Amino acid sequence: MRQIIGGRAVVLCWISQLAVAQVLPPLPVPTRPLEWGDVNFLSTSDTHGWLLGHQHNYSGDFGDFASFATHMRALAHSKGVDLLLVDAGDHHDGPGLVSASPKAAVRADEIFRMLDYDILTIGNHEMYQYRAARWIYDNKASWGGRYLTSNAYISVPDHKGRDRLEPIGDLYRKFQTVQGRNVTAFGVLFDFQAADPKLAVVSATTMVKQPWFVEAIAEAPDFFVLAGHMPARGETAEWKPVFDAIRSIHPFVPVYVFGGHTHVRDCVQYDDHSIGSSLPGPGDDPEKRLAVSRRYLDGNRVAYSYHSNHSHDFDTPLGQNITASLRNLASSLNISTPLGSAPDDYFLARYPFGHKNSVLTEWANNVLPTTLLDSKRKGPRVVIVNAGSLRADLLTCKQFQGTFDRNDELTVSPFENAFVYSRLPLGMIKRIKEEMDRAGASKLRPDTQKDLSSLNLAQRRAEIDRRVDEEYQRWMAEQWEEYLIQGGEARDPAQVSWDVGGRVKTMGYVTRDSCPGRGDDVTHFPVPFTPGQPDFLATPYPDLPEDRIVDAVVMDFTLDDFLIAVRTIEPDVQLTKADFKPYGDGAAVNNLWGEYARRHWQV
Repeated sequence: MRQIIGGRAVVLCWISQLAVAQVLPPLPVPTRPLEWGDVNFLSTSDTHGWLLGHQHNYSGDFGDFASFATHMRALAHSKGVDLLLVDAGDHHDGPGLVSASPKAAVRADEIFRMLDYDILTIGNHEMYQYRAARWIYDNKASWGGRYLTSNAYISVPDHKGRDRLEPIGDLYRKFQTVQGRNVTAFGVLFDFQAADPKLAVVSATTMVKQPWFVEAIAEAPDFFVLAGHMPARGETAEWKPVFDAIRSIHPFVPVYVFGGHTHVRDCVQYDDHSIGSSLPGPGDDPEKRLAVSRRYLDGNRVAYSYHSNHSHDFDTPLGQNITASLRNLASSLNISTPLGSAPDDYFLARYPFGHKNSVLTEWANNVLPTTLLDSKRKGPRVVIVNAGSLRADLLTCKQFQGTFDRNDELTVSPFENAFVYSRLPLGMIKRIKEEMDRAGASKLRPDTQKDLSSLNLAQRRAEIDRRVDEEYQRWMAEQWEEYLIQGGEARDPAQVSWDVGGRVKTMGYVTRDSCPGRGDDVTHFPVPFTPGQPDFLATPYPDLPEDRIVDAVVMDFTLDDFLIAVRTIEPDVQLTKADFKPYGDGAAVNNLWGEYARRHWQV
């Protein structure tokens, strides 16, 4: 096997929250050029439809990224080194661009495919709906063997109409880089137990014992690439069986691992010859520890222009075509039509519940009371919902001059959950809510050592999403806590940038991982974080006697928790789902913010 001259391998981790800031201060310019090595990577994950951008630091769209990737490939060629593009999945379930309709998600996938990645893999959000995985399967040839699903399968009919399991994409890929290096690549999903019934995931432990995998790793390449929708470490990190299987045969061949899923920046080395390490050359000591370099880039044009050395001629034809296609898609979906003008920005975790800039406060105290109405129900009521029905900050005021549209509505909450009601004493409803707060969303929390098999499909999906959110919130909390411990100033949570010694410094991610050196491309202040946000929200209680019978209106997804609380505080009360009737004239969680904007956010 031809060895590779030793050097540094650089991992450029693009964080995939990409919208064009209109009124915010200039973005900070990076100050450290990237370190180029013999083999270099641009890695993305969890784009979730944020292809037209999102938030100040991540204001580049996918067309901008395509231009950046094009320039970086040209730079790599001029330097005589390799640059590979890798994506670790989760393109679906995000803003209106992918949540407005199934056809919108397909078109967004087609636009994503315009950029030629070298290795891609599937995420759990492509496994929720059969049609999403079927589109990947039906278009397998168009990916040119680059879309890898080593352990994800789909049920399709054979020529006799009998269902059979087939890999959604290709099982693996063997190819030569531009510089002639041999690569063996796999795409692995964590042991996902909440897929559509006609989709299946084989555990990594089982996968590595299958004959095709054993054969695929038998011959030593110059390096392995593992792209997988799971974090580098932690609860759903299931790299070990794959890594160990490779190491049992090839103890010194470099292994590059690119993950995702938990939406955090991280880097870890499994041994001296893995994860972003350089490659040993002829005569090198194979037991010598290899150098590592990685950089987490903020996804914006300032960073892209700086690192590609193209500040005045940055846009490429491919990038412009992708941007135009995305804008045409947004226009066709009618998700950019203004519905109102938001008076402020509202945040999920920067402020405590009760603060006027908490999106949870605005939802419980203003949106639900005034827009969730039923033409047949005119009396007093209390509405109880999961706080998790809101998924993102509502950022329109400072970035987009207050304009609130359907895309913003789906960004804050894409869920189609409806509402039901029953008649109960006001005092009992209060005690139910208190018990729900005490217990938390416990029905979705199996023991740590227990799998999800005891839960139904909807509960398993909710639990998986909750664990992702919990890991991300823990990561954000650690950044803020460390900043305060180090004597940092508790700055205005609504402000995004400050002039520090003549240089703009913005609020953003502050990464501490386990790889040497500083990973963040730009130094930020951490985002303020308030722990202890509620699991459940209730609209303000009416000023009535405790024994007054009122409507108890519950989001359908919240109903299980509600009934568990009833059985806990009133074991003799026989209240079941059959006692609840539809409420709200067809209202759903994902259409109430727009109605509120039309009624209350007009200039």
